[in-house]
Amino acid sequence: MRPTDRSEFGIAIICALTLEADAIEALFDETYDKFGQVYGKQPGDTNVYITGRIGQHNVVLCYLPGIGIGSAAGAAANLQVSFTRIHLALVVGICGAVPFPAPNTEIILGDIIISDCVIQYDFGRQYPDGFRQKSNVKEVLGRPSQEIRALLAALKGRRTRRELEDQIRQHLQFLGEEEDIWKHPGLVHDVLFEASYHHKHHQQRPSATCICFDPILASGIVCDEAVQKDCSSLGCTENQITRRRCGINSTTKPSVHIGSLASANTVMKSGEHRDRIAEREGVIGFEMEGAGVWDSVPCIIIKGVCDYADSHKNKLWQDYAAATAASCAKVLLGYWTPRTTKVLPPILTTN
Repeated sequence: MRPTDRSEFGIAIICALTLEADAIEALFDETYDKFGQVYGKQPGDTNVYITGRIGQHNVVLCYLPGIGIGSAAGAAANLQVSFTRIHLALVVGICGAVPFPAPNTEIILGDIIISDCVIQYDFGRQYPDGFRQKSNVKEVLGRPSQEIRALLAALKGRRTRRELEDQIRQHLQFLGEEEDIWKHPGLVHDVLFEASYHHKHHQQRPSATCICFDPILASGIVCDEAVQKDCSSLGCTENQITRRRCGINSTTKPSVHIGSLASANTVMKSGEHRDRIAEREGVIGFEMEGAGVWDSVPCIIIKGVCDYADSHKNKLWQDYAAATAASCAKVLLGYWTPRTTKVLPPILTTN
């Protein structure tokens, strides 16, 4: 039975990009309402919603007006004004990954990262000698709720993890049959470079002077033209890292990784900065919305890996990564216990 009003929605899914929301909507078991035509929203709420059902849950899909922590925080505040009984928010989309977050652990494109902690690494003070991140316990984001921590602990079990990944692959197969954009791009396009190997011109043109080759400028300085071009155009071919999971006979099945995510209003496009922050904070991925939602409502961040948070970023893997994250979100909701959100009339007693 469909909900009678907004009070019967308990799950929110928040997406910053349309391609992320498209994958979620494609996995709805039933769509109730688009853009508030049935359930509406409170006056002053600027969010846009699509409502539907995933498994046993009534779900509200929230579109962000743009990327970033501020956008996510504003949307989360509006969401709770219109949908007052949301008890779990999933921030679902794409992210950059730390390729080797721990010994014998390898993250490749298309894998999924589930957050058990969020670090806002651009929150701090700028001093003359550099930026210092705030680390006071009163100034950092808190832990997930007990219920979320218990679920994540269970998902770390080997047997449960295998079941989770098997179900994700089933949903991915469905999405791939629906549209080609959600199919795996092929391992030939999954290239990882040494962190110090920059995305820039690697062959000097005889008739032009390019700052990519200026020995006086600091290492890593590149021209505006190089920033806009892809690796094949620039000749980024050297210093490629060979990985076990990207070999000729390797599997293309996405793996799930549970760990800390770094969140900021900055797009991480530096392998060297990525590795320094990962070593200091113990994070395994980089994204841009989670910190805005984390302290507003009980939250799990689920992100598909579309790049390695380095200067060689491209958009080739974004649709597939969004599909893996959406598939994981649907499976995870199957493990989440539904709650009765309908407001029941008070019980009258007689003296």
